[in-house]
Amino acid sequence: MGSPTKAPADSWMGWSNGHWEGETLVVDVTSQNEDTWFDRSGNFHSDALHVVERYTPVVRTLLTYEATIEDPKIFRGPGRSACRCIAVWRRNVRLLEYKCPEFAEELLYGPLRKEV
Repeated sequence: MGSPTKAPADSWMGWSNGHWEGETLVVDVTSQNEDTWFDRSGNFHSDALHVVERYTPVVRTLLTYEATIEDPKIFRGPGRSACRCIAVWRRNVRLLEYKCPEFAEELLYGPLRKEV
């Protein structure tokens, strides 16, 4: 959330740099390796993928999420996705870190991959 930094290397989840624009949290994601997919259908991207996510509170329990996806090696122009997320607030709730097992997607879905 400080000054934007460059990724040390490409990775599965990319490199995120965040900043605030008013009440909107903007997360700029780059440096994703080309071995990941957008979904389980196998929709793919290249190493040029650039995602900008915007999280905006609407009311206390509602967020708007917007993502702009650019990949000049795969798509003709930017794509956009948006949804509203309802948050349920409870006392004494803890958010825990999620540890993704390495290569889990490859083990599960690798045999289904289409060669490009």
